[in-house]
Amino acid sequence: MKRIIGYARVSSREQAEDHQALEQQIARLKRAEATEIFVEVKSGRRDDRAKLNQLMTLVQLKQVDGVIVTRIDRIARSLPKLRQFLDVFVNSDVNLIILDQSIDLSTSQGKLMVNILGSFAELEVDMLSERVKHGKQHRRNQVKACEQAPWGYVVQDSKYVLDNSPYLCLITEDRPKNYLQLKKSDIPLEQVPGRTVAQLGKEFIQSYIQEKSIRGALRCVFKKYGVGKTSAKINSHDRVFYWTQRGFSLWLINPVLCGHTSYLKEDKRNHLKHPSEWTTIKDTHPDQRLMTDEEAAEIQYLLSLNKKIGSGALGQKADANNHYREYAYQAGMIFCGECGSKCTIKYASSKHKQYSYYACRYSQLGCSNSRSVVRKKIEDNLIKFLVRQSQMFARGSSFDDDYISSDSDRVSTLQAKLKAVSEIEDSDPDLEKFKQKLRQQIASAVNSSSEDYLSNCTASEILRAGNNLAFWHTLSNDEKVGIFPRLVNQIFIHDGEVKSVVLIDE
Repeated sequence: MKRIIGYARVSSREQAEDHQALEQQIARLKRAEATEIFVEVKSGRRDDRAKLNQLMTLVQLKQVDGVIVTRIDRIARSLPKLRQFLDVFVNSDVNLIILDQSIDLSTSQGKLMVNILGSFAELEVDMLSERVKHGKQHRRNQVKACEQAPWGYVVQDSKYVLDNSPYLCLITEDRPKNYLQLKKSDIPLEQVPGRTVAQLGKEFIQSYIQEKSIRGALRCVFKKYGVGKTSAKINSHDRVFYWTQRGFSLWLINPVLCGHTSYLKEDKRNHLKHPSEWTTIKDTHPDQRLMTDEEAAEIQYLLSLNKKIGSGALGQKADANNHYREYAYQAGMIFCGECGSKCTIKYASSKHKQYSYYACRYSQLGCSNSRSVVRKKIEDNLIKFLVRQSQMFARGSSFDDDYISSDSDRVSTLQAKLKAVSEIEDSDPDLEKFKQKLRQQIASAVNSSSEDYLSNCTASEILRAGNNLAFWHTLSNDEKVGIFPRLVNQIFIHDGEVKSVVLIDE
C-alpha cells in the first residue's frame, strides 16, 4: 500500500476567523485518498513548522510515495522557499498534488504551473504587506490611535478614550475565593459590585507607587480582588486579571496613559525597541489621562531604581512602618576600590546581633582587597561626605532662599530671617553661627514636613539643604531609598574603609 501524506495548515488568525477551515482541509485530503494527515496551526511564512519539516525529511529519505495539499500556499508563501521544496520533491522522485489548482508534479505542465502560481502567491503576500504598511503610515500621518489600545482604554473614532465600562470587583464580605469560582457560581455577574476599567487602572498605578515594586503591586492587586496567578494572557475578553511582571511594567511605561500616542515601537522582528526609539506624539488625548506627569516621573524613577539595585531589595517589607529594609539603597552602588567590580553583600551573626557588610566578590580570586565594610559604616561615611559637599556647595555660591519651596509658615519665617541676616555684611563669628543655626532649622523643618517634598526636589536642592548631620540621620528608610540613589552613583571601598564616593552629575 502506498504511503500518501496529506498536509493541512492554517494560521492562528485563519483558525480564529473560521473554525471549520482546518476540518474542511482534512476532509478534502482524505477524499483525495491520503493515508496519513499532518496537521499544523502556524503561519506559512515561518520556517519552524515542525510537521512540515518532518514531512520534508520523509520526502528526502524517500519514505513517502506522495504528498497532497489543498492549496499551494499551504506549503510556502514565498517563491524561493517553494522552489527549495520543489527541488526536494523532484530529486527524491516523490509526487506532489495540489487540489485547488489541479496540479500534479509528475507532469511537466504541473511543474510549470507550480512555479507560476508560486510567483503569484509571493506577489500577493508582498502586496498585502505593502497595503498594511501604507495603512499604518496613514494612521500615523493622521495622528490616529493604534488599532490595539492598552488596558484601561478603548479606541473610539480613532482616538484613545478611557474605558468606563464596568469591571467586576470582588470586594464583598462573602465573596468567592477567586474569580473563577464566581464564574461557576449562581451569582449573576451584573449583581456583583463593580468599578470601571479606568478606575481600576488608576488604582493599579497608585498601587505601584505605594508598593514601589512590580511584584509587590501585583501581590497587592491579586490579594485585594481575590485573583490568583493565571496564564499570561494580555487583553483577554473574559475580564480576568492576567498581569505578569513583564506585562505590568510595560503597561506602566505606555505613553498612552500620559495622554500621548506612540508609533513604531517594534523592530522588523517584532521585538520591542527601547522607549527612546519610539515615535511619540505628545498630548493627543490630554483629557483622557490615567497618569499625571508627576506619577509618570515617579514610576520611571522607581523602575530604574529597581533595575539598578535589584527588585529583591525593594520587594520586602522591614516592618509595618518602614517599607524598605535598612540600607536597601546601597544595593548596586558599592564597588571594589581595587578591581572595580561590584561588591556583594554578606551576613555574619554573633550572640546578640547580626551584621551585614559588603566585600569584593573576587576577594582571594585575584583581588587582594579582602577586608569588608559593614553597611552602617558605609552610610556614616556617605553622610559625612554629603555634608562636606553641601557645605562646599554653599560656600561656592551666593545664598538663594528660593531653593527651598514649602507651604509651612515656620519654614517661610526662617527663610525670611536667614535672608535678612545674609544681607548684613559683617564677618562676626557669632553672626555666621547664627546663619548656620538658621540653615539647620530650615533643613530640619523641611525634612520633617513630608517625604513628598523631598521626592520633588532636584539632587542639587537636596544637597544644598543637607548641610548638617541631623538632616541625613533623621531620614526614614523610604526617604533614603528615594534620595540617595538620586545623588550617589558609586561608592568605592578598600581595605575596610570607604575610599571614595562618586556623585551623579545632573
